[in-house]
Amino acid sequence: MMKRLKFLESLLRWKWYPDILRLPLFIGFFVLIYVLLFGDQAEGKNTGLSVMWVLMWSLQPVAFVLLGRFWCGICPFSSAGDLVQKMVGNEMHPPLFLKKYGVWFAYTFFIVIFVIETLVHMASSTTASGILLLTICTMAIISGAFFRRRTWCRYLCPLGVAGGVFSRLRVVKLSKDSAICNECKEFECFQGTVNSKGCPMGLCIKRHDLDADCISCGNCLKNCPNGSPRIQLRSPVKGFLANVKMSQAESAFTSSFIGLSIALSLIKDFMREINLSFGSETAVWDEFLVIMLFSGLSLSLFYIFSYIIRPVTRQSQKHNFRFFGFFLIPYVFFVLFNLTSVHEVLLNGMTLFYNVTISMGLSLPKTPIHPLVGLQGMHFIQGLGVLAGSILSIVFCVHELQKALNNRQRNKIIAVFSVFLVAVTGYSIYLLIFL
Repeated sequence: MMKRLKFLESLLRWKWYPDILRLPLFIGFFVLIYVLLFGDQAEGKNTGLSVMWVLMWSLQPVAFVLLGRFWCGICPFSSAGDLVQKMVGNEMHPPLFLKKYGVWFAYTFFIVIFVIETLVHMASSTTASGILLLTICTMAIISGAFFRRRTWCRYLCPLGVAGGVFSRLRVVKLSKDSAICNECKEFECFQGTVNSKGCPMGLCIKRHDLDADCISCGNCLKNCPNGSPRIQLRSPVKGFLANVKMSQAESAFTSSFIGLSIALSLIKDFMREINLSFGSETAVWDEFLVIMLFSGLSLSLFYIFSYIIRPVTRQSQKHNFRFFGFFLIPYVFFVLFNLTSVHEVLLNGMTLFYNVTISMGLSLPKTPIHPLVGLQGMHFIQGLGVLAGSILSIVFCVHELQKALNNRQRNKIIAVFSVFLVAVTGYSIYLLIFL
């Protein structure tokens, strides 16, 4: 039984939540852009750059697993879109093609951010980082000017939609009392009441998957007259397996992200070897070729795997692609964690500490800023993360297959899935530790 977190329920019912968090973040967002564009432009000296990449970017994967898309509820981009929507007053429904294909744009945009961040070394470029923030904010504003219920957040936002994939692992989640919801005819959680507007994400807790899309805004708790919504602490395993459901777009995202992560790791730390291998006159072209090669290869291999395993699963290729794509989530989460949290914090954590200390008016000795851990040590930690993600993906898949299959059929499927994942994991660890 999941533990109910009543103190969090009280917080979400509070009339000032989430505005009490959204307002300072909204102001801080523009301060951040100002510091990025007009602050100290010397390498390693811009506080905004350190806060954006070492702190905010690194915390995103952790936040997804702990709280799901909580950040989306207080995000300054969504605040800007909501503000414009109130001023303009348009309440158009998003077009059907946006509902159907918008997520493909979001996943592609998420990958493009990683690609551009690597190609132009955005983590060390104040101008490029500021342009990225302004671009996302502009898109959220344009969406808010035309469409209702946070269309940008639901279908287009790269951080939110991609984060929804990893939010399926969330520990703190919104759940419901099924007995109460089954008797409900009014759908106040979705429609809204005098107490609060309806769900900005267009969710009804009676019908929808809450793990991937709930932003913890608290509207449903404020509106439900029967107290059905509740915040609970859950086991990541049981919660993850409670709703094994994946779209083609999500599976394409998880499978291609495996190859992307290998390419980005190579580019970040083994650029000399890449240039020697490809021999092109332009380093950026070499990097782009590596990204396209590994991303396309991992997607193609997973597609072939989904086709080959048909006689074993007795399901179609599309079903296999979606089903096993779901169980790549733990593995891909650790890959994302390696690319953001581990890489940025261990290499640039001291830079963040130095810049924040200086901005507070405190003086520090003028000594070179060293990484928290050397490159080899960081790669060893990343290798352990990849191994942990691979094990979790296999364990979760075994748990799910136990529900419906006999031992013989289950063992065949797990053997094939494990071979695929172990091969990818082994290659990743080889690159990280032994290259």
